[in-house]
Amino acid sequence: GVLKNREMIAVKRIVSSWMPGSQEQFQNEVYHLMMLKHPNIVRFLGYCYETRNEVKLCNGKRVFAEVAERLLCLEYLPKGSLDKYLSGTTFNMNALLLVPIADESSGLDWSTRYNIIEGICYGLCHLHEQIDKKIIHLDLKPPNILLDDRMVPKITDFGLSRLLDQQQTLYTESRHGTFGYMPPEIFHGGTVTPKSDIFSLGVIIMEVITGRRDYPDVTRESPDEYIELALTKWRVVLHRSTCDESLETYCKQIKRCIQVGLMCVHPDRTKRPPIMQVIDMLQGLKVIDCNIIDNATQQY
Repeated sequence: GVLKNREMIAVKRIVSSWMPGSQEQFQNEVYHLMMLKHPNIVRFLGYCYETRNEVKLCNGKRVFAEVAERLLCLEYLPKGSLDKYLSGTTFNMNALLLVPIADESSGLDWSTRYNIIEGICYGLCHLHEQIDKKIIHLDLKPPNILLDDRMVPKITDFGLSRLLDQQQTLYTESRHGTFGYMPPEIFHGGTVTPKSDIFSLGVIIMEVITGRRDYPDVTRESPDEYIELALTKWRVVLHRSTCDESLETYCKQIKRCIQVGLMCVHPDRTKRPPIMQVIDMLQGLKVIDCNIIDNATQQY
């Protein structure tokens, strides 16, 4: 859509299961989302809520039912979602090549990928640490990360999100999120905490680096083997377009990112780092505990 000031917006129709049922609950959820102001979170611009009566069939009888129509207005991001930039590039695990399948995907150089990883972390930090009521996203994945015209990532689609008070956790008997990005505790009716999002973040970090949603749990390699394989393949790619000075800097970043990603997908959520520590480790401000990574892979 287009606003009166000619700003383009995205309009999303909300299905009934996306947010609470009553108008008051819906408005409360949307109010909190509209208060989110961060460069790495999609801006919520407004909403529309109306009800109408429709004739429905129920047990063979015609009845009047109240139907709610809910729309959200969001900022429009022209580059689309992150997944389309990852699906076209993948590492061939049997060869030292980064294999481009689509020109669009192969255009993501390492600097862009690193900035995307950092931006996602900053957005998640805002949700977890920088607002009065922390928000757990519960469905963090590349399709829910949009990119603006400068390739800045913005987290979106808070359909499964939960507003929690400080130190609060949520017990769940249902499986929230998308398979492959969900932490193991979700499958066992465990508690939902910010560490649930951290697991999803770890999977995304691996996917941004390798083009594949895998880690030692899937590949059955040791952490050192996994890291070295990815580094070797990235060196091949970087040698084509990078000077020697930048090459070593980039390789250090890649190694740190993989190590942090492996910590984030630890099967024991208490061993996963909080988001502030993730950012510090990515930037080299905090030492990475490799023992946690080794112990994690032994538990897979």
